[in-house]
Amino acid sequence: MLFCAELTEVKVVCNVLKSIAIKEYAIFRPMEEGLKVTLEEMKYIETSAYIPRTMFSLYHIIDTKDNIFKINLKTFTDILNIFGDDSNPSLKLTFKASGSPLCVIMNHSEENITVDCEIKTMNMDEFENLSLAEECNLNKIVINANIFCELLQSLDNMADELQITFSPEYPFFQLKSRSLSGESQVSLNKHSECVTNYQCKEKTDFTYTFANMKHIIKVLHHSSKVSISTGESGLLGLQLVINADENQMYVEHYVTSQYMTQD
Repeated sequence: MLFCAELTEVKVVCNVLKSIAIKEYAIFRPMEEGLKVTLEEMKYIETSAYIPRTMFSLYHIIDTKDNIFKINLKTFTDILNIFGDDSNPSLKLTFKASGSPLCVIMNHSEENITVDCEIKTMNMDEFENLSLAEECNLNKIVINANIFCELLQSLDNMADELQITFSPEYPFFQLKSRSLSGESQVSLNKHSECVTNYQCKEKTDFTYTFANMKHIIKVLHHSSKVSISTGESGLLGLQLVINADENQMYVEHYVTSQYMTQD
């Protein structure tokens, strides 16, 4: 058995995985520290959800190169939600060997109902386990997730581009959207009560496809904090914290820049 795990906090995991489902298939990678679920969009976007080992009541892995596979994410979340939003089932996952299906057992103890499913897996011949967080080491702001969500939603919803500016001087952190109808912008002072950390080594202006940023709004609704950081290449990283009772889940969202704006 390459991987076996049991989980009781199914609802929050299901909600987070549904909110990051930008692609049909997701890469599942059991690791010593927990389960990582990753989705990629043409190398322009990478989103990963981390379910830490501490959230599982049972967690066992054999760390081999075969312990990584791809499955249909919608099928998986549909199974997790098979008893509805108001239920509180338990989940058991098992993965025997490379090429074998992912076995999913959902148990509703109150109704004494058990659902046993198998999801077809696809092997991952090549997988680059890059640490994108190391590239986003230039500027960073940590704020309340609901505030960042409000900032994004206050911009032009039809905009094609989003420019993100970090500056050591006022207005410090600024978002600007551009569309055929014009521009809109919002800014956040580093001294604001909703800002818990602000680091700016040098002023940067990077532009991103706004649609690539909108993917993360659903996750923000489940989050308490978000860290927004950039690197010299313009890579944008968002690290979100999701509270689950006494534990925390994490989501990382990386977007590549279209181009760098020159002052």
